Amino acid sequence: MLRTLYRHLPLPKAAKPWLKSRMPLAWQRQRQFRKYGSINELYFWRLDQGIDTVAPIQNYFSSLFPDLDTATRGQVWIFNSDGNEIASHEFNLPVHGMHPLRISELVGHGNSYGTFMWHIRIPDSVASLEVVRKNLIYFTDRGYICYERDHSQPAFMHGVDRYAVFQEQCMQSSELFYGQTEGKHDWTPEFPIQGGMQSAIDVMLLNRTKRPCDCLITLYRNGGIKIFETTQKVMPRGGAILPLGDDILAQLQDSGGYFKVSGLPTQWGRPAITRHYSCGAISVMHC
Repeated sequence: MLRTLYRHLPLPKAAKPWLKSRMPLAWQRQRQFRKYGSINELYFWRLDQGIDTVAPIQNYFSSLFPDLDTATRGQVWIFNSDGNEIASHEFNLPVHGMHPLRISELVGHGNSYGTFMWHIRIPDSVASLEVVRKNLIYFTDRGYICYERDHSQPAFMHGVDRYAVFQEQCMQSSELFYGQTEGKHDWTPEFPIQGGMQSAIDVMLLNRTKRPCDCLITLYRNGGIKIFETTQKVMPRGGAILPLGDDILAQLQDSGGYFKVSGLPTQWGRPAITRHYSCGAISVMHC
């Protein structure tokens, strides 16, 4: 309410910074950011088409606070494509340590894809710092994910958004980064699509909000000629794969084209693209 009043009060522009400087820091924040803690991303995992998912979870607190004892512990939660929890795993992280997480060791191959999240507890030495508590600091890490094809060919991708808020040193989250439901956003990757460059393309989608969303993918031939479209519902905390097979890409003919995804629930949560090649290799990227 205070944020709304501040934004809409009919005050001179120069008066608002003065008013803000006299408000407690917690009052300037959204409700989920009024303490201190951690903010974690939601990632996409897949075990289909010979692909495994690996996450090298690093103790990033050791780099931020090299003079402190930053040994701590963490936990990972794995969800299916509908956002339902199907596995969890706890681990310890020593100073400058790393925990290699392989999804296939925790999830049976009866599950094709879904989402997962990990949380690293703020070390006691860090949580006791006055600067952390006084300034209501929230730590976040843009982790890297490896999609490994046939135990030999890796393709890496990093996190691009935020999902869950963990208050103080809690190991459970009850709040989302996007406390309010976001709008519907469009996304168009900045590379062209050409038939024959790959055997197939698929688009990996995530929903970081608390409501289902319907995402529309549309494929265009150069010149803005629509040749294909399909809609996919993505559940809260869930994921989906929208495939563009060779039969669909063939409709591009010789002109090439591009595609667009509409209905994305968050502004920064852009999808990821996997290209499958006839030699068996893959590439994964955000755009």
